[in-house]
Parts: sequence; C-alpha cells; structure tokens
Amino acid sequence: MSAAALHQEEEGQERIGPYCLLGRLSAGGMGVVYRARHEETGELVALKTVRVPEVAMLRGIRREIHALRRIQHPGVVRVLAEGVQDGLPWYAMELLEGMTLRRFIDVLWRRDARITQEVVTQAVSAPTPLAPGEGRMVFQAYGPPPEDQRRPAAQERLDEVLLLVRRLCSSLAFLHGEGLVHRDLKPDNVVIRPDGTPVLVDFGLASNFGGPLSRESLEVSGTMEGSYVYMAPEQIKGGLVDARADLYSLGCILYELVVGQPPFSGLGWEVLRRHLKEAPHALSRWVHGVPPELDALVLRMLMKVPRERLGYVADVGAVLAGLCSGALPEVAPLAPRPYLYRPEFVGRLGLLEELEARLERVREQRGGCLFIGGESGAGKTRLVMECAVMASRRGFRVVTGGCLPLSGGAGGESRHGEPLHAFKPVLQAIADECRQRGLQETEHLLGERGKVLALYEPALAELPGQDAWSEPPRLPPQAARERLLRCLAETLAAFCEKDPVLLVMDDLQWADELSLGALDFLREGFLRGASMLVMGTYRTEELGTPLRGLIESPRVEHRVLGQFDAPVVACMVEDMLSMASPPASFVNFLTTRSAGNPFFVAEYLRTAIDERLLYRDSQGQWQVAARDDALARLHEALPLPGSLHDLVCRRLDGLGTEARRLLEVAAVLGRELDSDILAAAAGLEDLQELEALEELRARHVLEDAGNGRLRFVHDKLREFAYEGISPERGRALHRAAALALEAQDVWGGVSPALYPVLAHHWEQAQDDVWTFEYLEKAARHALAAGSNVEACGYLNRALELEVRRGRDRGVRLDAVRRARWERMLAEALHGLSDFDGCIAHCHRSLEELGEPLPTTEAGWRRFLLAQAARQVLHLVMPQRWRRAEDRQARERMGDAALSALRLAECYYWRYDAFRMMATALLSTNLAERAGQDEKVLRLYGQLGSIAGFVRLDALARSYFRRAQQEDRALDDPSAMAFGLISESMFHASFARWPRAALKASEAQGTLLLLGNQSEFELTEVLLGHVDFFTGHFEQALERFARLREAARKRGHFQHMVWSMYTMARSLLVLDRGDEGRALLRESAALLEGKHDPLSHIITGGLLAVSALERGEWEAAREEADRVMALARRYPPMLFTEGHGYEGAARVYLTLWERERVPGQPAPAVAEEARAACERLSLFSNRFPLARPMALRCEGRMHWLEGRAWRARWALKRSARRARELGMPLDEAFAWLELGRVLAPGSQERGSCLRQAREGFTALGCAGLARQAEALL
Repeated sequence: MSAAALHQEEEGQERIGPYCLLGRLSAGGMGVVYRARHEETGELVALKTVRVPEVAMLRGIRREIHALRRIQHPGVVRVLAEGVQDGLPWYAMELLEGMTLRRFIDVLWRRDARITQEVVTQAVSAPTPLAPGEGRMVFQAYGPPPEDQRRPAAQERLDEVLLLVRRLCSSLAFLHGEGLVHRDLKPDNVVIRPDGTPVLVDFGLASNFGGPLSRESLEVSGTMEGSYVYMAPEQIKGGLVDARADLYSLGCILYELVVGQPPFSGLGWEVLRRHLKEAPHALSRWVHGVPPELDALVLRMLMKVPRERLGYVADVGAVLAGLCSGALPEVAPLAPRPYLYRPEFVGRLGLLEELEARLERVREQRGGCLFIGGESGAGKTRLVMECAVMASRRGFRVVTGGCLPLSGGAGGESRHGEPLHAFKPVLQAIADECRQRGLQETEHLLGERGKVLALYEPALAELPGQDAWSEPPRLPPQAARERLLRCLAETLAAFCEKDPVLLVMDDLQWADELSLGALDFLREGFLRGASMLVMGTYRTEELGTPLRGLIESPRVEHRVLGQFDAPVVACMVEDMLSMASPPASFVNFLTTRSAGNPFFVAEYLRTAIDERLLYRDSQGQWQVAARDDALARLHEALPLPGSLHDLVCRRLDGLGTEARRLLEVAAVLGRELDSDILAAAAGLEDLQELEALEELRARHVLEDAGNGRLRFVHDKLREFAYEGISPERGRALHRAAALALEAQDVWGGVSPALYPVLAHHWEQAQDDVWTFEYLEKAARHALAAGSNVEACGYLNRALELEVRRGRDRGVRLDAVRRARWERMLAEALHGLSDFDGCIAHCHRSLEELGEPLPTTEAGWRRFLLAQAARQVLHLVMPQRWRRAEDRQARERMGDAALSALRLAECYYWRYDAFRMMATALLSTNLAERAGQDEKVLRLYGQLGSIAGFVRLDALARSYFRRAQQEDRALDDPSAMAFGLISESMFHASFARWPRAALKASEAQGTLLLLGNQSEFELTEVLLGHVDFFTGHFEQALERFARLREAARKRGHFQHMVWSMYTMARSLLVLDRGDEGRALLRESAALLEGKHDPLSHIITGGLLAVSALERGEWEAAREEADRVMALARRYPPMLFTEGHGYEGAARVYLTLWERERVPGQPAPAVAEEARAACERLSLFSNRFPLARPMALRCEGRMHWLEGRAWRARWALKRSARRARELGMPLDEAFAWLELGRVLAPGSQERGSCLRQAREGFTALGCAGLARQAEALL
C-alpha cells in the first residue's frame, strides 16, 4: 500500500482487510492507528499499519504481530485479526477505553498535555548523533529542589501509584515469562482501563530473549531503537537485551510517577549520555514521603549494568506489595513462567575480535565467506548474533536467516528445503527495500532480474514495475542455472553498493544444493571484490560432502568452536540466574555434565529448577539447595551428555495427553511449522489445541517463530519426540499432515515448495500413488530451478520405491512413466557433469520405451547405417507420411527422442563421434516420427555440420535452416542461437572466416536477449578463433582475457581452460613466451584428473612447442607422446585440435632432425614423426582449415627423408593454401620452412625468408621475424 493510498484512506472510509476505516486515532514513530469497524460483525477495533513501506516500520509491525499473536493476558492488548494488504502488514486489536499512563501522569502532576507531548519512538543507527534538541524532549535539566520546596511523593497519591505499577508488574512478568522483552516501555504505551487495569500496547520493538532456555534466534535490529527518555544503557548501545531492559524502563516510569519527571532530563543526546554515565538522584531528593525501601528499589532498577539490577519484575511487585495497601484482582491471571537470563557473551572474545577485524576488510571491498562450525548447542548462533550487532553498529546492513529441513523424520531422513531457500531472507530484505523506495530503486536492485529471482521468492514479482518485464525465456537447464546465479550476484552487488552487508546463514548443514552452489559461485567471483560478508554456521556432527567441499574451497575462512571450561560456565550461570558467585561445586558439576556445551548447561539448569534443586529465596535470589543430599540428587537428576536423550524424554514424558498428541504431530511436521497446519493435522478442538499448545510453550518445547509459525526450541527435542512415535501411529500422523498441507490453499493449489514435503509424508504413510506423484513434481521443480542434486535424490527415491513395490506386490508402474523418471534423472546428472551416469540412465529410458541401443561395436555400426537410411527416407518423403498414426506411440517416440538427444550431447563431450552421430540421428528420426521435431531443434545444427563434413553442402544448408527455424512458425530462440553457433563452427572448420564471424555475431544478439551467458561465451570463443587465424592476435588476446575473467567469476571450468590455452597461443607467437607458458601450466593444472581430451590435446601440443623453443627436448617429447596417446584413443571432434597435432608433429620432426646421422638409417623418432604427420593430414581432410599446417609438416618430413622436390612442392602448396584461406600466420610459417630447406645462398631461399620476415613483421610476431632474419 503506498503512502498516497493511506492518505486517501485517512480522508474517507476506505478498507483494510475486512475493516472499514472510520478515522485516525494516533500516529507514532513506528506506525499509524485507525479506528475501524468490521464490515460484517460491526465490531469496533483499533487497526494498526505503517504509513510508508520503510524498512524499520515494516520490521516493527511484523515484530508487533509476532509478539501479540500468542500473548493472552488481561494486561496485554489482544490481537483480533491480522493480514497483509498491498505488501504492507496490518493487525486489528481491541479498542481500549481509558487513558494512557502519560495522560495519568499529566493529570497527577497537573501538567499541561499540550506541553508534555508524546515521546516518540525512534530507530537510529547507534553511531549517528542527533542534533541538539532533536526529538520532542520536554523535560528541562535541573537538580533536586531544596528540602523545604519538595512536594509530596506522587502528589499524596503514592499508594494508588504503587498499586498501579504493581499491576503493571504482573503484566510484565507474564510477558517476560513468555520469553519477550517489550523494549519500548514508556507511559504512552500503557493504557489504563476504567477499572484501573494497566494494559501494555505497541510491541513494535519487542524481541525474544529466551536464549538460555531455548536456541538463540537470529533477531538483530542493528539500530538503537526505542524512546530514549526511558531507554536502558545496553539498549542505547545497540546491544542484545533481555527482560532487565524493561526493568530499567519501568524504573524510569516509576521515578516519573513519584517525582513528576524522569530520572534524566535534558535535550537530545544529552539524555542518552546521562543514561550511560550519570547515577540518578534518589527519589527522596526530589519529594518527601518516600519510604527508604522504595528509594532503594528504584535505584537498583536503574543500575547501569544489567546484572546489578533487581533480577525479576516479580521481585519489584513483591517489594511494592509491602509498600501499598491495595490488592490485585481476586481472579489472578496466569502465573508467569520461570525464566533464565541471556548471559553476557563470554568465552569467545578473541574470536569476536577476529571477526571484527574481518568486518573492517569488508569495508575495503574484500568480502568473502566465513563459516563457523561446532556441535549442536555450542553457541554458534550466539557468536554470529554478537558479530551481527557489532556489524550493525559499524553501519553494516545486516540480514539474518537460517536453513530448515522442510519435514519431520528421524535425523538423516529430513528433506532439505526448497531451492535457494538460504537466500530467501536477503531476497525478502531486497523486496522490503524496493517497497520502501519505489519504482526507481526496484529497477536499480532488480530490473529484469526480478522475473528470474521471483521463482525463488514470489514477493519479488509483486514489486513496482515488475509486471512490465516479460517472463525470462526458456533456457537449457545448465544455462538457466547460470543465468540465475548471475542474476543473484548482480542483484547482491547492487544491494551492497551503498552500505556494506553482512549476510548471516544459520544451520547450513540443512542448506539445499542450489544454495550451496550459489555460495560457491559467489565465493569464486562476486564476493572477492564486494562489500559483503557471508557468515554461515553448521553442525560439525552433520557435515555433508557438498558443504565440506565448500568449506575446504580456496578463499573460504573457517572456524570451529570448542567447549567452555569451568570459569566460562561460571560466568554463564552467574548471568543466567542473576546470581553472584554460584557455588564452585555446582559450577564444576555443570561443567562436567554439560561437557562445556552452552545448550546442555541451560538444559541442566532447567532440570535443576524443575527438581527444586535450584530455588529463589525471599529476596528473589536463586539458591542451590543446601541439603547434604543436594549434589547426590543433582547427579541422579542430571544425566551425562551421552544420556541427554533420557533427560529430554523425561521432560516430554511429563506432558499431558493432549499436549503429547500435539507434540507428536509437530514432530512429524518438522523443525518449523505453521500453527494452522498443526491444528488441522492434530484434529483437536479449538480449546484443546490452545491448551495443549500453551503447555508445550510453558515446557519450553515449542516457541513462536513469527508470521503464525512455530518452531521447536531445539531440534533435539523434535528428534527425540519423533523417535517415540510407534510405526502405526506414525503412518496415521504423516497422512494427516499430508492432508492438512494439501488443504491449506484449495484454490491456489499446492506450492512447489511443498512437493518434497508431501512426498515424504505420503511415503511415510505408505501411500505409493501420492508418493510417486509428489516425488515426480518435486524433481520437475528442482530441475527447473537448477537444483540437480535434489532432483537426483527425488528420482532415485522414486525408482527405488517402484522396484520395491514391484518386488513386494508384483505390480509395476507403466514403462512410459519409469522411462520418464530415468530421463529426468539423466537430465539432473548431465547438469552435474556426470556424463557416465547420464548415459546409463538414458540407455535405461530408451530400453523402457522399446528403443534399446546396441551393445557391440558391430551393432553400433549397423545401427548408425540404419538411422542414416531412415533419415534419408524422412528427407525425401512428405512429412505426413513419416509421422506415426497412434497418439500413444507418438508420445512414446517423443520421450525417446529427448533421451536420445541427451545421449548425443553426452557422447559429444565424451569425444565419441561415432555414437554421437548415431544417437543424434536416432533422436531426430524419433522426433520427426512423433511430429515433435521442435524438441530436437538443437540437433539440426549438429546434423548440418555432419552433412557438411561429408561434403553434402545442400543437405547441410537445409539442416542449418531448420535449426534456425526459417521455415516454421516456432519460437525457440535458444535453439535458434545454438543452430547459429553450430553453423559458425562449421564455417570455421572450412576457414570461411567472414561467415563464421557473421553467424557467431548473429547468435550473440539472441543470446544477449536470452541472458544465456554460457553460450554467449561460446560465441566469443568462436570470434576469438576467427581473430587468431586471420592474424589479429592482440584482438584475440583481449577477447580471451575478457572471457577468462568472466569464466573465473562464474566458476566455469571449461571456459577458464579454453581461455587460458587460447591466450597462450597468441602470447607464444607474439614473443611473450614466459606469459604463455605460465598460462599453459595453469591450464594443465586445472585439467589434472579431468576428462577433457580436446583441452588436454591442445594444451599438450602448445606446451610441447614451448618446450621445443627453449631447447627442453625431453619435456617436449613427453608432451608430444601424451598428445599422440590421446589422439589414438579419441577421434578429432573440433577444428581447434589441429594445434595439438601440429605441436606433436613439430616436436618429432625437430628431434628427427637433431638425431639423424648422414648415411645412417633414420632414428626411431622418425616413425613417430610420420605417424603424427599422417594423423594431422587425416585431421585436415575433416577440418580443411588445418590443411596449410598439415602440408607444412608433410614438406618438412619429405625434406628429412631426402626428397627435396616433394618437400618444396608441399611447402609451396602450404603457403598458397594459407593465402587462399586467409590465414597469414600459416602462410608466413610456410615461407619460413621453405626457406630453411632450400640451398643456402640461393635467390629463391632469400625470397622465401624475406616473405616470411615481412609476414611475421606485419603480424607483430617480432621473435619469429628475427628467426627469419637470422636465416637470411
């Protein structure tokens, strides 16, 4: 909702949700409140929303809804409804009758309400000072009056005032027992009902502080937020706060009630300075009639250090009870739960200082990834919270989030979350920023990238201007994944332009593969020069292989947390209990039993409280039972860490029947769950469900996670609860969970994010039909999102279950569906570059569809001939005749065509030309018979190349036209671009440089529109080859350097290697051999252990030539031998391989020349030279651009054999052919070699060498020109 729309609503009875707005009640720093009426029931409410979509306001109202939604207490305002309209949250609360405490104070002290204006809640960055007088501060700073001028305490209504504060203490105690701290306690946020009951309102700054009794939640505001007249010192500093911050604010309020003004007066930041530095005057210095106990109570509430304040608000109420005569209502509200305080940060200060230094480097655009490991409960989240607060104080934008398994189950059975879910919080933060700043900022942060990212965070699609962008074009899976990663990196780069960013990701052991892949991509490229630090945590006991690989990657920083020792545990216990110097025996006991694990310490403290081994005395202080058997009882009640299971189960066993039932459903639903889904799956009546849920909260099993969601206080609780469910009961619960999830949006359908969750529930319910349905849907969605690992998991599980079902029941699914799963699994494996696995599953898919492939070489030869013959028939017969009649047969053939298509691509990358041609023809034939040849358009380009290589030019042109969709009304720009690339490669193979460049450039235009970076870089490779072969070496060097940098940022191995050896190729001829050799060595290192014969051959050939030029004969021979070994195993696939074959031939020919002895037989190396020349000659028959180099090597071979005339003929022909093909470097090399073999001093020799020198000089090859000059 825009600010303009809200302004219109203020003018008339507009609607928000089901409520008609009747007028504005108030507007504060964090939102606006309207008087409203429900359009159906007529109920009057107070409806709150934000005035503008500013980030702090959005965060505040979300916190408020989160806090109020679960609090049921007469002293806390009730939430009646909530929702979101136009992207802005709102909630309706009871319309309270009565006056605010601010008005009460004004009346009490006879102040003019027009002078004592409302103290506004503010949210500002801690380091940014307010100007003097800024903020509507109204209290002037002056000292206490002389004794004879002091007025009565509370204007002689002290008993009434103390009773009012005592009632307020009851509400606050309940709030703190729920693990909440208000953080904005002030007179304006307390409403007094007509019966005198104070009611707390405005929870826009409320936060959780239940760390010691639960798992820390990643909730970091990063700002000094609150009303600074009543703000605690730790809140002013922007630190993490607990209930003692509210005690301080309550002390300020009590102070003002008694003396007529707050403890610290002044203007602007002067008040904050006094909160931090000055001690308040005693109440009795301002007014008379103050009991000494009240004086002491207030001064203790206002201590600067939290641990020095009174421990609990209930203790304040107890002191006030002894000072006032009034009584609380007879019907007392729910008793507050016992709670422990968040301890000060201890034990990791050295590491925190290290993280602080790391943050400073981020400011210098030296971002990166830093991972914190540790066992469950070791304090990882607390550490990153402290770092986040520190970063926020230094002006960082902090975004926090965590990874969750989306379904319940025993430990390892839980499924990972939806694709890219680790990045959802930062995408949501970007959405908030766009809502706040409007269209211009949305275009800057997202632009057309928003449509790509909206698949993973739907809120992005609703932002201003996004509907104007068209849907992103369909790309092949790997290209789509690369586009996503590029869009994510570019969006994050825009997000951290203004301020450095700290992105916190908790529980990375549950991250999905795409999230980990994105982190790896960002680590390799974007983060190295960005003002962003990604800080992740993970459990060391659940470290999987993908995350381990990421942690061990270069430029990743990694720390593992150890255990706490006794002194640190003592500090923790002291803070958590607000207890000075706990007994050493008790601390040692806890240290031993908890193994120094903070979570275990808290669990043992809780059990000690439940067992009454820890109790609070009459002064409100915790004490350890002093009986002789106390420690013995502790040993009995608190088992060893290895028996934590027993300790937790003991707590769970104490639950009531309904609470236990609800717990079982929650355990089935997972670590974090929707409260409405829980209620629906449990099938309890409303009252039963509410009471059971309240019991689970009271026993610190479940806690609120915001937005109507619940989470287990710690995942160990869920694991232990799940283990206690019987198999039969578990099946029923999983079925109920599945039905509840499916029913949550009847009209909108099931969200793709729930597909894997539902598959898991139906599998555990042993319903195969729906298990298969959702496993297939989950796999399809994962493939579309680029999450190949998850897709493999879903499909493997489906195939395993199908086999087991057939074995157990004798019933199999239809072959078409099994074949589809096999093909989808092949697609996922192809995306992971597992070509062997992809080939195996494509074979199985084709077998299921009745199209088995040969198993012998002879069979493959016959198969190739048969497919070629069928393709010829397709070319000559009308299209209607070749199409199958049966619809089911056409569908089967269409599926088989896709499997064969993927096989052809795999065989291409495996350098198996024979099988590649056979499966390409099979795929084309099947698609054409199915009438679905649009599915295999990418193959037509390859078929065009094959036809061209066998000199069927007319057929080649026909295939290229079909690949580019010239004769059909299709719209597949990706396939068209690939067809242009194939044609460009074909023309380059024949040295038709202008046409090769034209087709590559045409493809670039389409690929830029598609955002297909991978294939765009492929066109750059082709244009770079054109530059090199036509003699534009500097231009080729610049192009490949750009490609190398782009590939490095994207982490694209193949393009990195290609760019390195092609850059080296130019550097070697430009007389920059040292640079070239360094690149070749780096390329060889990257290729180590990789199956890439093409790159091995080219890199090896260039390394051989480089070693030859340095006189390193043995090294040159070793490289040449490796090249020829590969050449004998793999047929040539691309025109660029000629460099490898030529390099090997040059080495053998040079060694032959060195080792030959006149009058003696040729040395052994001569046979290697002849074999290399023959292979190069055969290569040139397929790829005519290599003909000049083949003739050049052939001429040198003839010269070494003593056949001078044949040598001259071959070398002259090489020079002539190179000139015809527009290859000046090859022409100059031919003249150089011809000059070398001619008789010294002859006129012809001089002419040839001068032509070589002039050619090299014109090309900028100074070193080669000197070689020619030296021979003159």
